[in-house]
This record gives sequence, C-alpha cells and structure tokens, in this order.
Amino acid sequence: MTIEAPGTTAYLDSLVNVATGELDRRIFSDEEIFELEMQHIFGRAWLFLCHETQIPKKGDFFEAPMGKDNVLVVRQRDRSIKALLNTCTHRGNAVCRAEEGNVRNFMCTYHGWTFGLDGELVGVPGMSDFYRDELDRTKHPLRKVAQLDNYKGFIFATMDPQAPPLLEFLGRTGRIAIDLLAERGDIEARPGVQKFTLNCNWKFTADNAFDYYHPQITHISAQAVGMIPSADVNDTGGAKTDEGKALGVQRLPTDLDTLVALGEYGHAISGPSLDSMLRTLPPEMHELVTWRQNPGPLAALGPVGSRFAGHPHLFPTAWFTMDAQISLRVPRSAGVTEVWWFSFKDRNESPEEQKAQLGRQIHSFGPAGFLEQEDGENWSQSTAQTRGGASRDIPQLLKMGLGRGKIIHEDGVARIEAPVNEHAQLWTYLSWLAWVKGTSWDELRSATTPGDYI
Repeated sequence: MTIEAPGTTAYLDSLVNVATGELDRRIFSDEEIFELEMQHIFGRAWLFLCHETQIPKKGDFFEAPMGKDNVLVVRQRDRSIKALLNTCTHRGNAVCRAEEGNVRNFMCTYHGWTFGLDGELVGVPGMSDFYRDELDRTKHPLRKVAQLDNYKGFIFATMDPQAPPLLEFLGRTGRIAIDLLAERGDIEARPGVQKFTLNCNWKFTADNAFDYYHPQITHISAQAVGMIPSADVNDTGGAKTDEGKALGVQRLPTDLDTLVALGEYGHAISGPSLDSMLRTLPPEMHELVTWRQNPGPLAALGPVGSRFAGHPHLFPTAWFTMDAQISLRVPRSAGVTEVWWFSFKDRNESPEEQKAQLGRQIHSFGPAGFLEQEDGENWSQSTAQTRGGASRDIPQLLKMGLGRGKIIHEDGVARIEAPVNEHAQLWTYLSWLAWVKGTSWDELRSATTPGDYI
C-alpha cells in the first residue's frame, strides 16, 4: 500500500473516489486539509455577504465572513456599496466591533486611526508631533475585497482578482438557486441574523442540504407533529427482531420522485420535484411552491428550474430554503462550524401572512429550529467519529444510485431524475476535490462541468 505525502495532489486524489462512492473520513477532521480549504476554496470563491436591504441607508454596514477574514459591507454616501477588510492597516486591530449598524467613520480602538466609509485613512492621532506629517495616509486605506458584485440584491465578493465574473460563477444552476428566493416577491431581509455554533465539520452541513434519505428517521418527531408530510410506507430493508417482527423505518411520499441539478463550480439543487411536493403538502401550504408558476418567476426560472422543490446550494456554503431563508455554514476550524440564518419576507404580504411565515422559519431552522437541532446532533457525532484512530479508516459511503445518474441537459440545466439518491452529495465532493487542489480557473470549470453520467 502506498501512502501519499499529505497535501500533494496524489494524496488529495486518494481522499475522494467518485467511481466507488467512497470518501476518506480524514477530510472532515484534518487541520492541514482545512487550511487548504481556506486557501483554495474560501480564499477564491465568490461568497454571499448579505442582502442589500440589510444596508439601506448611507453609513449602514454589515460584517460578513470570508474564510478567516471579516469584511465590512458598507453603503457609501453615493449609495454604492464597498466591502472592506475589518483590520486596521496600522497594527491589525478590528476597526469595528459591531456586527451591523450605522456609522460616519470607522475608528480603531487601539491607537485611534480613523477611516472613512470608503476605507480611506482620514485621521491619525499625533500626525504632526509623532509622524512629523511624513506619513502618507493615501498608502494605508482599509483593504478592499478583490471583486464585489450583486445579483438581484444578493451581494457577493471574492478575494481572487482572477476569479470569473459573478454571473459566470453562479451559472444557470446558481442563478436558479437565488431566483427561487428573489423571484417570490418584493423581498427584504428580516432584522437580525440568527447565529449559533456546532461542533462539526462544515462539509457535513453542506452535504445534508441534499440528503432526503434521513428525514424519515432523523425527523420522525417532525412527522409526528405534522411539521413535514407523514410517511406512508414502512420499509424494513430486511431487518427483523428475534421474534420475526419487521424492524422498519417509514418512507416519505416524495421518496420516489426527486430532481437533481448539477452546476459548474459545485452548485447543486436536490430534493422532491414540484409535482411530488404538491401531492404531499396540505392545500393551505401549496403557496410555498406554487408561486413559482406565476408568469414573472416562471420566466426567470424556466420550464426546468420551476420544477425544483428541493434544496438549492451554492458552493461552498450557502443554502437557500423553500421558505425564504439562507443559511451560511461558516467554517471556524476543521471541527467547528458557525451556522448563520438570514430570513426574508415579502413586503407585499399581509402582516398575518408575514407573522405566520416567521413562525415557520424560526421553528424549522436556527438555534430554536425543530429540524436543525436534530440534524446538528448527527453532524457532531459524525465529525467526532472521524477523529478515532480506527474509525477514521472506515470510508464514508455515497453509493446510492452510483453509476445510474444519467444527466439530462435541457434549458441550460444539467439534471437527474431518480428516486432519492446521493448524486448531489457526490457532485459536491467531486467539486470540492477540484477546488482544494488549487487548480486554475479554467481547469476548475472543466472539472466541474457536468457530463452525461455521475
């Protein structure tokens, strides 16, 4: 057996085997791999920062993570938007300690260096007495992100000046993911972002967005109280008690009719089709998905995009839910992930409708979310087992539907139609491997362009 040197391309290639559907569990706990992710993924990809309605007035700011960097997204006096690194160019201290708010300037609390909304250095205490007016303030502004752009009010940035334009990075699948929120009405972000920390690797949270194999057992409590459609088929998989009684789990009504979209750079959508979702939701909840059949949304989503009712995910960490939320999974270390929840509302809906939606959002996901509390326990346990000397040698399996993922190319979307499967997860790890190797943008796009099968 040949053991490749850590960090080499051969070593990284040995961690993800798309042909067998097996992953090396070290990718979930190895700190050296985590540092490669910070450099090659979070240091290069376009990352979601915030929605423009979170900074409506001049001087409004929102602090967002970009890998291990924190940036201040700031509404300028001319109403344009800039994104500045939250680190003083003198000694590195943060120039802003708040998560969001409104300011006229940013002042470092260490020595008082002061910066304008545009990041320019406008004040240096002791400029005449201590620096003899010889310090060139124009050479020490707050640093800006390499590129900043906006798609339908959703603000993104990248630290890589060579990264392709945002629209190219998103591609058709990424734009559909955002359109499934942006086109639902006159949306605005609700005040505040829910944040909490889980002891898990960020990839488990990303992987889970596509996993419709787990709800029937992980979220059986949610079925019991009517939060998600009840299962109607009992599937034993062959398990029986000593007395011969079947030991099964229930199957959800949507299990046999799912759609998967695979996009360049690792974006994906996976879950029930719109038709199967409508067959299972009670009539009073149909508006959760039927709005996308209206003329405006239908024109943006197209005939294929409008059929998706599963979970859209922008690589690497932005998940768009069916009920107008975005979750960012912010990696803090190989074993710690901070989860952020942005919630939106339609300004044209009645106060009663907005209140009902807020209740659904809070009670589904976030620190008080019924579903995410159950998921978080699984992710933390799975991460912990990847550290065991013997446990980490057991491969992680993604074999469901392996080799049967025939990809249909239509309306600019590469899609798979199949029962519940793991194609989107496999696509995520295939893309992760291409990213973490630090390949050129051309090579990365080529490696993450869907072919005919996965």
